[in-house]
Amino acid sequence: MRVVLLLALCLLLNTATAESRSTWRVAYSTKQHLLSHDVMNLLVKEARVESINCYLPFARRLRSLQTGQVDITAGLIKTKQREQDIYFLEPAYLNTARHYFVMRKSELRSLNQYSDLYPMRVGVKLGAKHFERFDQDPKLYKVKLNNQSECLNMLERKRVDVCLAGETGRHKALNSTTWAGKFKIAKFEVPYDSKVYIGISRQSSLYPKRAKLEHLLNYLQHSGKLSATIENYYHSQQIPVPVMTN
Repeated sequence: MRVVLLLALCLLLNTATAESRSTWRVAYSTKQHLLSHDVMNLLVKEARVESINCYLPFARRLRSLQTGQVDITAGLIKTKQREQDIYFLEPAYLNTARHYFVMRKSELRSLNQYSDLYPMRVGVKLGAKHFERFDQDPKLYKVKLNNQSECLNMLERKRVDVCLAGETGRHKALNSTTWAGKFKIAKFEVPYDSKVYIGISRQSSLYPKRAKLEHLLNYLQHSGKLSATIENYYHSQQIPVPVMTN
């Protein structure tokens, strides 16, 4: 049954590709090796399209997608506000976006529960979404920074008290020679229920083709190409592979 499904998807995708060869304006992070890069590269390759690549800090990447200056990007968490301007392709390529609270090893204060965050200066990536309670809490003192490395530098210099980091940021904090032995992961954990998507601008010429793009994404999932790309990335970074879309 799976073989039949894959053959059907392949036929549909080949037809779709033949119908419309185009150039995509693809937004990438300014960081050179993120999972979102590899996922987008796979989609562009399998769609057999040309691409104009734009490397932007996350907040600018998001704004460019919302305004239609770029067509597509990966590494997004879906919110109702974002859905006004961005269409999130199904399925999500990750079921969870896990985050960790990184602290200095010398920090005497504990972070064992959510309320422990209130007296702290929390470094976060500008424009990013994490988990609902945290994102919507006006009582938290959040310091918005361009990227994870900037946050860790601020943490080392005691300009922030804790950094909210993803899988790659956690690995960087604990294993990079730059910060060897300086950081620890707080005991406090939160429900990690945010899925990670590829998004297209609702103002883009790709928006009317969203069903075909979702067929392609489904094919990549069922064929194992998507999971292989994700696993290869995390193995290359020596990071445990998170839960992926079933």
